Amino acid sequence: MPRDTVVISADEFENLKRRLPAATSAGLFETYRISESTWRKLRQGKPVARDTLSRIFDRYEQLSDCR
Repeated sequence: MPRDTVVISADEFENLKRRLPAATSAGLFETYRISESTWRKLRQGKPVARDTLSRIFDRYEQLSDCR
């Protein structure tokens, strides 16, 4: 795995999934600003770019603050 990629745990994925209203292209983009292919990688435990994951978790925190 290249240094600039990371893998999330199953628990982290489940936390992200709970905030997602629908696992559709629109739902993924509106919620986390990611594509279906990135979501698939996260779900399958495959590496994603560290910057992408950072943006996803930043967005997750923003959504958590709103509720």
